[in-house]
Order: sequence, then C-alpha cells, then structure tokens
Amino acid sequence: MTENKTDMQSRRDFPSRRWRVWGFRLFLFLALFVVGGLGWAGILVQAELYPTQIDPTLSALATALGHTATPSITATLAPPSATFTVAPTRSASMGALVYTARAAGRTHLWAYIPGDVSPVQLTNGEWDDRYPAISPDGAFIAFSSNRQGAWDLFLLELRTGKLRRLTDTPGFESYPTWSPDGHWLACEAYYNGDFNIWIIPIDGSQPPIQLTSHPAADTSPAWDPKGRRIAFISDRDGNPDVFIANLEHPGDRFHNLTNTPRIAEIDPVFSPDGSRLAYSVLSNGIDLIMIQDLGDLDRAPVQMSQGRAVAWSPDGHSIAAVLRNPNETYIKSYSLSDDGMTSLGFPLANGVVSLDWTSSGLPGELFTSGVTELTPTSLYVFTNHPADSGRFLLVDLPDISAPHSALSDAVDEAFNALRVRTAEEVGWDFLVSLENAFVGLNDPLPPGYAYNDWLYTGRAFAFSQAAIQAGWVELIREDFSGHTYWRVFVRAGIQDGSLGEPLRYLPWDFTTRHNFDPQTYDQGGSPREQIPSGYYVDFTQLASDYGFERLPALANWRTFYPSARFNEFVLTGGLDWTTAMLQLYPASAIVTPTPFRTPTPTPTRTPRPTATPWWWRWRTPTPISP
Repeated sequence: MTENKTDMQSRRDFPSRRWRVWGFRLFLFLALFVVGGLGWAGILVQAELYPTQIDPTLSALATALGHTATPSITATLAPPSATFTVAPTRSASMGALVYTARAAGRTHLWAYIPGDVSPVQLTNGEWDDRYPAISPDGAFIAFSSNRQGAWDLFLLELRTGKLRRLTDTPGFESYPTWSPDGHWLACEAYYNGDFNIWIIPIDGSQPPIQLTSHPAADTSPAWDPKGRRIAFISDRDGNPDVFIANLEHPGDRFHNLTNTPRIAEIDPVFSPDGSRLAYSVLSNGIDLIMIQDLGDLDRAPVQMSQGRAVAWSPDGHSIAAVLRNPNETYIKSYSLSDDGMTSLGFPLANGVVSLDWTSSGLPGELFTSGVTELTPTSLYVFTNHPADSGRFLLVDLPDISAPHSALSDAVDEAFNALRVRTAEEVGWDFLVSLENAFVGLNDPLPPGYAYNDWLYTGRAFAFSQAAIQAGWVELIREDFSGHTYWRVFVRAGIQDGSLGEPLRYLPWDFTTRHNFDPQTYDQGGSPREQIPSGYYVDFTQLASDYGFERLPALANWRTFYPSARFNEFVLTGGLDWTTAMLQLYPASAIVTPTPFRTPTPTPTRTPRPTATPWWWRWRTPTPISP
C-alpha cells in the first residue's frame, strides 16, 4: 500500500517542528532566568549601597520642585564634627526615651531607659532645648535650641557630648525628623511670616531643599521609616489637617489624609514599620489620639485614649504620649493590643513638651560619667515678714500702676521675679500696669467676678487689658473637663527672631460676637481667620514657672465678657481660698464680710403692681352642665 504524499511530508516535517517548539521554550526559560538574576542582583546592590549613599530621590528633589533656596534663608553648614559610629549602648527591651521637660524656667533634653531609677538630664543652661529626634543608629540627637540667639537646629553626639550647629539663620527652625538612612533631616522653618517644611543634608554636601511653599502654615513633619513619604500638618484647606508628601511623585506630591473641616489635627508620627500613622485631634477641648491604617484608608482611624506628641515603642505595640491638664503635663503609655493604659513606671518632671522613642538604646557613658538628674533651683528668694498676729503683711509693689499696687508677703517676691523675667523674654515691661493686684474685702470687684475671687487674698493679679486692645496680646482657647482656660501669648518687642517664637494655633477673637451671627454669639466669639505673624512669648508658661496658675473662665463667659478671666493669675501655694484669706484676715471678717451694693449708673425704680383694666375684670361665664 502506498502512503499518501501529504502524510509522508508531515512525518518528515514533524521532527523539525518539535525542535522548533522546544527551542523556543528553552530560549524563554533562559531569558526569564537571566532577567530575574539581573533583578535580584540589582536589589542586592541597592540594599548594599542604601546605608552609605544619599537617597537619589532627595538629591533631585529641588529640581523636581522647581525651587532653589534663597540666600536669605540658606544656612552655611559646618563640616561634620563626628562620623556616624555606633557608640557602646545600654540596651533595654523597651528601648530608650528622649524627651523635653521644663524645670527652673527652662526646657532641656532628658533621657530615660524604662526600668531605671531615674532619668538623665542631657542639656542644661540659660536657654531652651526642644523637640529631640534620635538618629536611626541611636548615636545622635537632633534638636531645636535658642542657645545662640534665634532658634536653630543642633546635633548632639551622645557618646562624646560634642555639639554641632546645623543651621545658622535669623529665622526659626524646629521639629526635626530623620530620614531612615540618617543623612537628612526634615524640619519646620518659619521665614518671612510663613511656616514651611525644609529638608537639610547632615553633611552639608548640598543646600537645604524647600519641600513646601504654600502660604498656609506647614508644620510638624514626620519621616516615613520607608523613606518615601513625609507627613505634616497644614491648614491650606482651611483647618489643620494631616497631609502626606510623596517624595517620588512631584506632579501629585501632596495629599490631605484627614480632611476634617471641624477638627484640628496635630503631631503626626509613623509607626516603626510605616504601616500606621498616629496623630492627635483637638475635639471639644480634649486631646485624642487617633491611629490610621495606611494600608486601608477607607477604614476610619481608631480612637485611642487622650494625649498628644505621640511616640511609638520600638516594637510598635505601645505608644507614649503627653497628657495635659490646665497647669501640668506628664507622660503616659498605652498598649495597642488590649487598648489598656499602662504606666511607663519612671519618674518624669512636670512640663513635658515632646518625646522620641528609640530601639537603639543609649550610650553607656551617659550613665557612668556622673551626669545625673539636676535638682531644680528656685527662681526667686522667698522672704517672710509676719505681722504680730502671725498673719502675712501686704507689701507694696515698686513702680506698678494698679488701683492698689500691693500683694501678700507670701507672693510678692515671686511676682517681682516674674515681672523681671517677662521683661527679659518679651523685650518690654508687660507687668508694669495691672488691672488689679490686691483687692480689699470691702472694695467691690466689677460685675462678673466671683465672691470668692483670689484677688481678695493678695495672692493674685490681673494684667491690664489695654495690651489686648493694642494688639500686643493673643489668647488661645484651651478646654479641660468642661472648663475653658486661656493661654496668653505676649508679642515680643523685638521681631528679629531673637525673642519668642511663632504662634502655631489660631487665637480667639471675642469681637466676632457682635457680627450679628447667632452661632458666634452663642460661642462667645470664634477663632481668628489666620494665625498672626510674628514672634510671641508664652506668658502662661512663664507665670507657671513662678507658681502663678491661670483660672478657668466662669460659666457665663460666652455672654458676659468679664467672666472670661483670661488675665487673672494666682499663686495658691496649695491653699484653698478660705485658708488663704485667713492669712490676711481674722476668721470673723471672713464669716461675716461687710455687705456692699454694686453701683448702677441709672437708678432703677421700685416695681409696683399695675392695675388691671376694668374690661379684663369680667368673669368668664361658667358653662352649666345639662
């Protein structure tokens, strides 16, 4: 039987087709192998170079932004005084905390390892150091300080104690945050009346890079541990929100993460793995900690307990935060596993401002070099001259303009020292004129004051409101447990950056109550539309340094302006009002004070009954039941 020619041709062609198919498969396999091998080699090379090379994304960031730093705000960076060598560390399972606390009228840096007996004070002097940020290797602390005049950034080497100045400008630099490779710092900077985010190279190899240039206030940067994002706070959309700056997408760089028109956010910080972002919101006068899962932005943030200035534990299972009450701040930690509050179990000074938590431990030299917690020195000398009855005398205040320029001998030295310190800080004598100092028991206070006002005790004063009317004082509203308090900021007399610091929050405006807006009238005013430019001094903090505490507004402050009591400060000395009065008066005078009438400008007639017209005196007929 003869085969078909077509079948015979197919048999002869089959081996060649088969080899062509297997050849193509072999080629495809070899190509994938080569490409994959090159990819893994690139990843390994990148991982090998990452710790030692500057991030190319940041190197080209200035070009991508189309911005060059102007000479007036570009700092000349000094050469590095030390290399990034890992110093011998004292490690602990919970890492180490570095924080800012205020004592003896100054803020300085402290360090603590959980489990130790006490913290260690790192800096000390007649200046302020704030906002510490530990380098990724734990060898350096970047912080902001006014030790040489204006607020600049400094670098402290923990192993040797060497200090290096990173910026030298007449502006204000603060709130540093490290890049993951330890070669860059992002910070907030205040130049020409505007807050923006800047990026500074540690080694000075390049000029600083301006990340934001919006006329709104851009503050509080936090660098993502993965290196490609920076979170910050901005009010560019009308209210302080959390924004994310994506360093890899210059065309679409900024994204509003929270977008809450009625809530103000502060202090963002990434978790150690970069998957979550913690921040605080100011809601009804309460600082609430929120945690947003960045991998699922459709899910609402989880509300934790109270606090601000959050710091993550090295393992990401806990956070520490600063808790505030009207006249104190302290630290608490929270467990994220069971949402329970746990104490860090270490003694902290009052006045904690900011903190950072590292897993790198701290150099052992800190704990063996004899640097220990310093005992705060008193800011004034107390001298008592009791009367023959054992009670306190009234002491005249020198060169003070007030209806009765005297205070109790228990507080006059504190007030005089506060007056001198305030004049030094703000550049003018803010307390030379007082609305009230001591008020006699038979001297009526203006309407709105409480019957047991502390001005009667000789332990309180009220500064003149003329400074507010002149625009030299700004008031920021703060609410605690249903009570309204006011933080007083006094404008510095010299506005070159050597005194005070910029405002970060919107002040309160009482005058909007009269704009025929029912809502602002019911609220007693409203926040200002924008933050005033310039430099201010926190007088409330200064007064607290000398023992004078602010008082809460009375319940009717929204409708009665004098009841706001924003200008009254008292040194209670731990006494209640009655005990303080007994230091000046005998008990009989306190129990039965002399009554007085509040004078009224226009005599009020005594109300008399009005006769009812005769046509209204007719009786209404009563229907008769059938």
